[in-house]
Amino acid sequence: MRLISLLLLSVLLAACNTAAGVKKDVAIGAEKTGEAIQKGGEAVGEALNKTGEVVGGTLKKGGEAVQKVVN
Repeated sequence: MRLISLLLLSVLLAACNTAAGVKKDVAIGAEKTGEAIQKGGEAVGEALNKTGEVVGGTLKKGGEAVQKVVN
């Protein structure tokens, strides 16, 4: 009977440690996912800024060309 009690106690303790480990792993995974999403967002923002600058420069040159023709 003692052996069964010790076995059940050890299984219960192992289950608690496993649950705590899973919870910790999930927290670490969520943190890493958040960092990856943030970096992706920054990269997209940078790309949009560069695209906006290129489009703005092109429009400016087009406007200057039209102005030269008008003058």
